[in-house]
Amino acid sequence: MRFPGLKVCGAAVMLALAVTGCGGQPAAQNGAPATLDASDADPSGHLRVGYFLPPRPVDPYTVPSTVAAYPYLTPLYDRLTQIVNGENGAVLAPMVATGWEFGPDGRSVTFTLRDDVTFSDGAKLDSAAVKASLERAMRLPGSTVSSYYSMVEGIDAVDPSTVTIRTNRPASDLPYVLSGVEGMLISPNAVANPDLDVRPVGSGPYVLETLRVGDSVSYVRREGYWDKSAQLPERITITGYADGNARMNALRSRQIDLAYVMPVDYAQASNLGRGFGFYSYPPSTAYAVNVNTNSADMARPDVRQALNFAIDRDGINKSILHGQCTPNPQAATPGMVGYLDQPPIRYDFDPERARQILASAGITDLQLDIMAPARVSPVVEIATAVRSQFENIGIKVNFQEVDQAEMNARFSRGDAYDAVINGRVPRPSSLQSFQYWYRSPALFPGPRPAGFDETLDRAFDPNLSEDQQNQALEDTAAIATEQAMNVFICATPTQFAYSDKVIGATDMAMSRIQGVPDLRHVGVAK
Repeated sequence: MRFPGLKVCGAAVMLALAVTGCGGQPAAQNGAPATLDASDADPSGHLRVGYFLPPRPVDPYTVPSTVAAYPYLTPLYDRLTQIVNGENGAVLAPMVATGWEFGPDGRSVTFTLRDDVTFSDGAKLDSAAVKASLERAMRLPGSTVSSYYSMVEGIDAVDPSTVTIRTNRPASDLPYVLSGVEGMLISPNAVANPDLDVRPVGSGPYVLETLRVGDSVSYVRREGYWDKSAQLPERITITGYADGNARMNALRSRQIDLAYVMPVDYAQASNLGRGFGFYSYPPSTAYAVNVNTNSADMARPDVRQALNFAIDRDGINKSILHGQCTPNPQAATPGMVGYLDQPPIRYDFDPERARQILASAGITDLQLDIMAPARVSPVVEIATAVRSQFENIGIKVNFQEVDQAEMNARFSRGDAYDAVINGRVPRPSSLQSFQYWYRSPALFPGPRPAGFDETLDRAFDPNLSEDQQNQALEDTAAIATEQAMNVFICATPTQFAYSDKVIGATDMAMSRIQGVPDLRHVGVAK
């Protein structure tokens, strides 16, 4: 069994992960005690979490956003693989699979399964259950995750403890895909149930107690679960608070124990006083202008480069993001595999150079139609600043706020708008991130620069060494940066404030990558 680049804090496997570096920024001076660990957990405790997004229905294969659904679904569902904390950051590790092996041509992956896993309805998790569940993800009418399986040709239940997934291309990214919401496993007795969106049947550490769509969800510990360390409290409740002040007030009044912090809430969240802690993970979520290269103007790399030189990243960071958005004028965010210490072009704030590029290209009277998601902060505020900075170099911007789903649909068609401004979240591996950012019509609907696809495709070969794969990803990032495949702005960390009874707030592996709470191994002290 081949696990290249094995460097872990616990038992885990690293294969070109999106984010490296174990440590985030230290807790604030008023931080909660750092000595609490799992042995201090109250087994009858109730962990109460405040998130900025409310819960949606809980069928993992029909969720509008796998990232937004992650914190709500991980208590309910296991996956073949998972992301855990490693020596050099978040790493890929076995979950209900004990290990996996790629075929000689890289076009199949064989997983060996644990023999002690059951679903909440008592069904055994075996290869037939895995096959039935993943085939539902691929074929369910209305599945929102089927595109993640575009490389899968078939699934074979070799024997009860062995499942082989065959692919139409080298697929070193497949174990990462299976670590997310799209890889969550549903009981074979329930895959045809019409009410999975409100009555989930998974093999996770908790079962659903109550679900109030648009408000809150609560879970209760499931007896007989195979990993006791993943179910420290007896109960978990997650409540969606769209308003940051409401989240902070709920934490102060001890209505919740752990609160997600947006950049606008940084000042108050990091200064809550005695009895509270604050923690900042490395930058992950990035803000960018996604361009449509179907547009005659956006098809020109010199135009896209000029737009990058027009952006005052420091100004946006200080005036809108409260100093919490690291200026990031390249394709990969700091810590990602593919982040370049010496990018081919450094897009400093240089509006005069931007004007010169446009003038040299003979471009005058340029007008851009740009969308941003309506009522989504801080994106709308960033979009307003970007509009002003583009107009400063002589570009007229026709700006429109549009509902997020409608914006994605319009942009995916690739025939009406020049660009959208939005946040973008890394995937568990840089392979997935570049694939998603630049091959998804919702983010990049037009033609890609010459050489980009061939360079990225090389990185999917599981027979490459870690160094070879990383080099292919760096080459991919260099093309995306030099060709200005986005107008790059800045990257924000995931931040949490919490009471002094919370255990594990600083060790949530997926919080290093996707900006979401990762509540396995989080609890409250007695």
